[in-house]
Amino acid sequence: MNLRLLPLAVECAVSLALARVGMRLAPRRLLREAMSESGGAAVDPRVVAVFARVAARVPFGHNCVHRALALQRVLARRGMGARMRIGIGQKPQVFPGHAWLEANGAIINDHPEHVSRYTPLGKSLDA
Repeated sequence: MNLRLLPLAVECAVSLALARVGMRLAPRRLLREAMSESGGAAVDPRVVAVFARVAARVPFGHNCVHRALALQRVLARRGMGARMRIGIGQKPQVFPGHAWLEANGAIINDHPEHVSRYTPLGKSLDA
């Protein structure tokens, strides 16, 4: 990895670890904030690419929710807005749930074909 990108890579790894901890300590608050509408600058695909490379190499387990929360935090620190979406699987043999990020209606951290298998939930978690 380019040394110029090292601070971003470290931030991505730390954000991913903090997302794991946050989901254990205050999951409802984190998810409520992440699923709210967020504005900001256009998402830089280079940041998303660095995050994906780091997430594939960290030495601890994580899931789609952790990745979406962490990437959203990394983007927000740079003034870029993204909204977390959570969906429920539509077909048998599809994992029951999945999380991803969207910016201006476009999926930014997943493949549209994969996300199309899930029906997005509403944005409120105030049940």
